[in-house]
Amino acid sequence: MLTNKEIKKQIDLGNVQIDNMLDNALDKPNSCRITLSDELYFYDYMVVDTKESYEYQEEVFKGVINKLRKTRIPKSGMLLEPHKVYLAKTNENIKTKGYIPVMHGRTSLSLLGLSIELTSGYGTDNYDGPFLLSIICTKPTIIYPNIEVGNLTFFKSLDETSQEIGMLSGDEIKKRMTTGDIIINPGNKILINPNSVNLSLNPKMGYYTDPILDIKKENKVEYFNIGEEGTILYPDKTYLGRTNEWTETNNLIPMISGRSSLGRLGYHVHCSGGMGSIGYKGYFHLGIRTTLPIRVYKDMLTCQIYYFTPEGEIENTYNGSMQNKCDDKLGSMSYKLLKK
Repeated sequence: MLTNKEIKKQIDLGNVQIDNMLDNALDKPNSCRITLSDELYFYDYMVVDTKESYEYQEEVFKGVINKLRKTRIPKSGMLLEPHKVYLAKTNENIKTKGYIPVMHGRTSLSLLGLSIELTSGYGTDNYDGPFLLSIICTKPTIIYPNIEVGNLTFFKSLDETSQEIGMLSGDEIKKRMTTGDIIINPGNKILINPNSVNLSLNPKMGYYTDPILDIKKENKVEYFNIGEEGTILYPDKTYLGRTNEWTETNNLIPMISGRSSLGRLGYHVHCSGGMGSIGYKGYFHLGIRTTLPIRVYKDMLTCQIYYFTPEGEIENTYNGSMQNKCDDKLGSMSYKLLKK
């Protein structure tokens, strides 16, 4: 994955082009900020046809409406409804040569139960166009035009892959834990997989009590502790949690994902914000959703962390709102970010 300095270098070389880029787009260690346009598309019927998915996509890219409905997000905000899929695109137009663009939703929105890209975050080499966004909310949520909705990263195309660049193996993770590149506390009980480390669920959790969530406001959170016999989580809520483990990552890019064994039960640990940054220090905060009612237990293995080596010189490290956050407060910090 390219560092921000390497992204700037590839822009200068013409291998990466990002039109309509924010002035501060490249101030993160290993990604580019991308924003939501003011155009929103949605289906006005109950059943969509998988055979027509390409046509839906083309309508968003070209703006020629046939099967979808189109609206504009006003500056005052627009209310999204649960159980609806909204389609949109980025303000930014991306072109690549020799690099694959990959988009991740922002953690601050993921913690509100707002999914920005689902499983469609990967582009291709020689990509040319905006990024298509699929947006789903867990609770009624107010969004706004031109907000930062994701982080765009870049990987070398496979035919140019260096053997020195890639995902760390379990053995390499163990090695980096002795050099200080990876710190996980407490580390005496962690389970290292072939290419990841399992992390466990802290017993303190929460959920939003406001009937409508607003990404520009601090939404109220009700806290509870997982009982000795476990606690049942229900669909249509976003539950807030964090890992027991405090992690610090230096000279590497941390990522988290759910465990497949729990995913098969309909348990998801984040909506779309699984990417960390070089230099991140803290707990990993989780926006947990379930498809069915599910009983969870304190300290259960809930997610896994894995690591990528950066390509290019590291110019800066993470210094965002979650850095060194050691209090027990859970929830999205989007309202702080949007006040800037």
